[in-house]
Amino acid sequence: MYASLRWRTASFWLLAVLLVLLAACGGGGQQAQQPAAPPTEPPPPTEPPAPTDTPLPPETPTPAPTPTPSERSARIDALYYASDGREAFGGTSRVIVRVRPAPQPGELRVGFFEEEVQGTGNMWRSSGWMAVLLASMLEGVDPTEYEFSFSVGGRIDGPSAGTLMTVGVLAALRGDQVREDASMTGTINPDGTVGPVGGIPHKIRGAAEAGKKLVLVPVGQRQDYDYNEQRMVDLVDLGRELGIEVREVSTVFEAYELLTGSRLPRPEPPSSSPQLTGRAYDRMEAKAREWLSRYEKYRNEFETIDPAIKEFFMDLVYESDRLASSAENYITQGLVGVAYQNAWEAAASAQVALLAGNMVQRYILNDLDSSVSYLQSSMSVQSEIDALIALLQTENVRTVSDVVTVFDAYSELAIAEGLVLIADGTVNDLINNIGLYSEEELLGQLAEAAFYYTLASGFVQLARDTVDISLGYGQAATPDPQKVLNMAEALRRAAEANDAYFESTIIQPFADSLGLSTEQTRNLFYQIENSYLMAQAARVGLEVLRDKVGSGPDAAGLIFGHSQSAYTLTSMLIAKYYSLEAQLDDQGNITGYGREKALIEMLDFADRRARELIGLAGEDVPPMALYYYEVARSLRQGSPDDQLNALSYFWQAGLLSQVASYFAQLGQ
Repeated sequence: MYASLRWRTASFWLLAVLLVLLAACGGGGQQAQQPAAPPTEPPPPTEPPAPTDTPLPPETPTPAPTPTPSERSARIDALYYASDGREAFGGTSRVIVRVRPAPQPGELRVGFFEEEVQGTGNMWRSSGWMAVLLASMLEGVDPTEYEFSFSVGGRIDGPSAGTLMTVGVLAALRGDQVREDASMTGTINPDGTVGPVGGIPHKIRGAAEAGKKLVLVPVGQRQDYDYNEQRMVDLVDLGRELGIEVREVSTVFEAYELLTGSRLPRPEPPSSSPQLTGRAYDRMEAKAREWLSRYEKYRNEFETIDPAIKEFFMDLVYESDRLASSAENYITQGLVGVAYQNAWEAAASAQVALLAGNMVQRYILNDLDSSVSYLQSSMSVQSEIDALIALLQTENVRTVSDVVTVFDAYSELAIAEGLVLIADGTVNDLINNIGLYSEEELLGQLAEAAFYYTLASGFVQLARDTVDISLGYGQAATPDPQKVLNMAEALRRAAEANDAYFESTIIQPFADSLGLSTEQTRNLFYQIENSYLMAQAARVGLEVLRDKVGSGPDAAGLIFGHSQSAYTLTSMLIAKYYSLEAQLDDQGNITGYGREKALIEMLDFADRRARELIGLAGEDVPPMALYYYEVARSLRQGSPDDQLNALSYFWQAGLLSQVASYFAQLGQ
């Protein structure tokens, strides 16, 4: 329930309000210096940019291994492009994907072997981990029962072979072979959609030199930039000139069929749109009304604040009013999932305004200690987290749907725990270093702490709501707890790979272009990217909650919950900054996309794929997956920010449904 959060810039907005308010009330001190937001694109290079893929030295042909009953392999030729400082060029790099039974079942192993020193990089290995997880789920196998390896014939790095690597893993699992005269370029998304990449004209020329006859490219990229000619070129026309067929593809399903000649199994989506029914509908409507009741409480308490202070927070309050009104409207339309989303955002926005207003009032009338004491007394989040963990450990989890519901609740708790740690650290830093801050900086830090505490409290209640709404559904019995833990650990590795992928693809290039350290750039993204903040909070929260939950199979829900949220959040960030080239205004809001067609295709496929997986799960689909789907359908018609959030919600609906279906098969 974390993806939308349309008031994600509240901490920045509150800081600006507090600075104005302090000046109006006679406060002094030097104005805090705020870092500039990252540019929407790295600055244009003075020469062809260093690409994400590096060149392959001349390779020595190696005979393909002979498949045996205990081992299978598939060869893929990854495309790269590079620059020598004068011109860009492309080529192919041989990769052998091998799959064999794990020497010790239950321990996922993914190996990367190189024929050159430092022949691969972090982005390449991250793509490999994602390919293994996605291929295993598409094929319905337990990845911990296999050992996967990628043997690279030269030097290569970058995310652009993600879909091709997924095809390679699937081909090895299924015993198919990839066409020797074909290749492709494109990243891979959590639902199997193909993400855009760069340098395609140079890759196509390299493919032609290697004798390829078919090259697949991401949908929406028929036109791509040629760094040598410094213009956009038509890739289909370029391929025709070079004797290559160039085809756009949007999914791994299309790519697999074109590259192997075989079709992947794919369920038909339900004939009608999935929606909450019966008990789950009634429960979610009741929860939406609970959040509206909280909104009214915070809103009424806000009216008691001094009018001179209150007026500075009215924009945030008006936004909470709008969200509450929308929630009421959605209830009358029968869209209780969307109503629930709007209602909790309304309550959270009103609570932030109330906390911030009261802190400022206490600071002006008393002192900083009074503000800190009020904040800490108002937020008892840690005890709420501990109580809910105790409740989850006593729940009678009977079905696969129950298992996935607990996973989803733990995803909220991990984020909440991480946010509490961040807020506590902010407050403790203020107390221990009070002499180093100006008054403006002190209030700004308090506003951030209030924002984090409010979010944390909201996530704890969301986790409780998830349990109240969704437990008690489904038919399939829970699978072996160890198998559940194995899958949770596999997803954890994929989430960590995704995080490393985002760091290498986005964070480090921004740091280099802005002249900042990696840590400074991370902190900048915490401020402007709610999804990044949530992903990192989940990671930090996991480490703390491990000690409370325990180890072994008992920890499966926590590990899986953290991993599924971190995986989806970082995937959304990669799509935003890398695949879709989001264009941002000064406040970090999305104004449009450089690759609009790709977004349309991704949304269409994500919608269909979520419906397919919901249908595949059948009676075992968790109600929260239906909630995510309903919200996604609503958001995809909205603003550019809403459309990206819709993509994330579709992925979340699909992931929960796919896991439910997968566990149901394991339990048979």
